Amino acid sequence: MRAVAGSVAAEHLTLLDGRTLNVCVRLPEAGAGRTAAWLRAGDRALRLEVAGERAFGTYVVEPVACGAGRGRRGAAGAGHGLEVIAVEEGEARELRVEWAAGRRRRRGYGLAAVPAVGEAVGAAAGPGTGPTRPDPPHPDGWRVTVTSPAAGCPAVLRAERLPPHAEVDRVEVGWTELAIHGRVVGLARPGVVAPRGGSPGGVLAAVLRGAAPAAPAPGPPSDEGLVAELVMRGEGGTVCRLGTTECGGGRFVAAVAGRELAKLAEWSGERTWDLRVRAGGCALPGGRLLGDVVDPGRVHRLPNRLLVADSGAVVRTAPGYTPAGRLILVTEVVGDVR
Repeated sequence: MRAVAGSVAAEHLTLLDGRTLNVCVRLPEAGAGRTAAWLRAGDRALRLEVAGERAFGTYVVEPVACGAGRGRRGAAGAGHGLEVIAVEEGEARELRVEWAAGRRRRRGYGLAAVPAVGEAVGAAAGPGTGPTRPDPPHPDGWRVTVTSPAAGCPAVLRAERLPPHAEVDRVEVGWTELAIHGRVVGLARPGVVAPRGGSPGGVLAAVLRGAAPAAPAPGPPSDEGLVAELVMRGEGGTVCRLGTTECGGGRFVAAVAGRELAKLAEWSGERTWDLRVRAGGCALPGGRLLGDVVDPGRVHRLPNRLLVADSGAVVRTAPGYTPAGRLILVTEVVGDVR
């Protein structure tokens, strides 16, 4: 990146909730008498509010997949009530500040990020930094960063696609069943097909649109839609398929009820099961992976339940999250109603 002649350091330059860009900059003395200011993101000039010697603004950053087209870029983020900065996958959008004083033409400066050069604003939280992360992912499965790549260079916005997974929105713990509500994140739009003559591996690569393929699920490939499963740790990875209802847009509801409990009750002792979702020809991990909580297992607590399986077994179920956010279910047969 080419260094620019003149730059200003932002007093505040952060990305909240993975998509909301907040900017505050003190304009140089040369800007006295200024009447308007703009944040320039690539080829777009976005109005900044001017208050005395400072200019500030809030914008929505929306990642756009490669090849989505100008129409998709223009529509990204519509409805937020804020100006939208669309960042295409792999693109580096340079940030600059411009202002005008009276009828004089604009003057421009590169906008440098707040942290030390080369650090991303909101670097990953380390131990003891608090219960929430300053750099949560974008809710659609992207990592958006704003960085200053070198001394004297403007900060740039970048968007990187995260590996696909099944994001759990909530788990309803009832008196007769558990209901897991979630959505598939990071897979291609419906209708993506492999190139002519492509292999199954090519199909998977097309579906993932450049993301690293997930490990294939055991057993023959399935033409079904979304299917949620519980996979037992150890014992050869025993699989319990859950009753799964597709709700459109990649959303689903998976139930752990009487029939599924009977399958889980076939194993004595305490057992731990991981959530997995089959979609797009691959198996995806499931959990709370897009939130801003450092340790979801300590924050998103779920109650235990004694549920009765169709077989009559009484099963203690204890849903929860690992420190990394993966959804697990601990089960143990504790009695029988027959």
